[in-house]
Amino acid sequence: MAHFIDEKCIGCTACVNVCPTEAISGERKQLHYIDPKLCIDCDACVRSCPVLAIADEFGVYKPRITKRADWPKPVVDPVSCSGCDFCVEICPFDCLELAGDGQFFGTAVLTRPNACVGCKECEEVCAKGAIIVVPPNELHPIAALEGRA
Repeated sequence: MAHFIDEKCIGCTACVNVCPTEAISGERKQLHYIDPKLCIDCDACVRSCPVLAIADEFGVYKPRITKRADWPKPVVDPVSCSGCDFCVEICPFDCLELAGDGQFFGTAVLTRPNACVGCKECEEVCAKGAIIVVPPNELHPIAALEGRA
């Protein structure tokens, strides 16, 4: 089951602008709709909704997170990353790039953190498990490697 928008929607289009799969449609100042076939349950729309009109797949309304800096972001384990670039290719907002002196092609690096909506597409496509998407204040072993812990 996908996220859904209720009648509190004011049609501001904030959710449309952050949806990585273009699952949300509607006219400005009118009730919007989430296509359940396209929704990946990433919560980006939930984090951006100013009137709390979007519930997750379980019917839970979560609070808006106004600062993008407080949204979950991908953290890359440079030791596990093989530089395949699948994450770079799948990122809907071009937030990742290959950089550095990885074993073969470099390592994935988050280069546009303000554009990242924390959709977890990069995490899901990583065959090596080298990427996790975590809130900025969450402790995780990979985050500790980057000095984010």
